Amino acid sequence: MIYIITGEINQGKTEKALALYRCRGGDGFISRKAFKNNILRGYDIVRLSTGESIPLACRSDSTPSPWDEIDTVGSFSFSERAFAFAESIIDEIIESDINPAYIDEIGPLELAGRGFCKILKRLLSTERDIYITVRKSCLGDVIEAFELEGYEIIPTA
Repeated sequence: MIYIITGEINQGKTEKALALYRCRGGDGFISRKAFKNNILRGYDIVRLSTGESIPLACRSDSTPSPWDEIDTVGSFSFSERAFAFAESIIDEIIESDINPAYIDEIGPLELAGRGFCKILKRLLSTERDIYITVRKSCLGDVIEAFELEGYEIIPTA
């Protein structure tokens, strides 16, 4: 079964995914906001089962050195290392038959065939429960692009 956690920007999709993980177990990752001096500087990818984290995205005007940019969306630069980290998490979930799996978040990057697109498709080809977070504005496009059927919507509000 596919569970789609959806809501507007800053409406608690990541926190809802984290709460479901704490309740139902499994493994996967969330994209946690990273702040510096109370200013959003980017996002870290955090593995749910271990808490291990690495930078996923930084504001393009303040990337750390060295930085391994693989993609950009708006004012954010994305790290190639972070996407490799996410892929290794999903590989382990599949190889170890861990259920359920969590991916935070599926959006414009994935709709363009980049970001977490490949690992979501791999998960969708397996027999397991999958929780994904999706902005409300992308919901219809994600359902269509990934040909999701038999899904359940979990609203954040």
